[in-house]
Amino acid sequence: MGLLLGAPPAALAHPHGWVDMSVEGVFDEQGRLTALRQRWRMDPFYSQVVMEEMATVKDGTSMAQRLDALGVEIRNNLATQHNLTNITLDGQPVAQGEVTDTNTDYRDDRLVYEFVLPLATPQRLAGHTLSYRIFDPTYYIEMVHEANEDGSQPLPDALKLDHPSAGCTTRIVKATPDPQKVMEAAMLDKGESGEPNLGRFFAETGEIACPG
Repeated sequence: MGLLLGAPPAALAHPHGWVDMSVEGVFDEQGRLTALRQRWRMDPFYSQVVMEEMATVKDGTSMAQRLDALGVEIRNNLATQHNLTNITLDGQPVAQGEVTDTNTDYRDDRLVYEFVLPLATPQRLAGHTLSYRIFDPTYYIEMVHEANEDGSQPLPDALKLDHPSAGCTTRIVKATPDPQKVMEAAMLDKGESGEPNLGRFFAETGEIACPG
């Protein structure tokens, strides 16, 4: 999770950890999409390492305060990377606002980071498709939607809407990276870095489509 906590990407293996994520589309009273609410569950090994490190801190703070501070650090680091989120509407880039409502917790042996990513401008989706991809450009972290045990199917709540009655539909499209990219990533070792934005080739795509 080096990118989340500010470690230099060039010193990392690819991929070296993973995040299970879920996304909720947030609509306003006018039926416009205003934000993507995200939940990221860090892998158990990384979660254990972070929790053990925070347990050694002797500054009089509670674990809840340390988790809050960790959330601030993650938020600030992600802000320099567009929150690892690429959003488009009918293929055209959609600008982001500043992250709000962050929460960091430790549940079921997993470090959980939750936040709301507003769109800079609410979007009317009638007759349009909004797509997003969430990925670590270095591909140090593999980011995938919450899925069943064998990873073959995303869970129903991996991408949902807070107003399902709007008639919009959702789907998650798995990545189909070129075998050459798979080999390139697998051969990268510590101290090596791949081509810029290598992670985009392995990113799943979430889609929200609404009838016109």
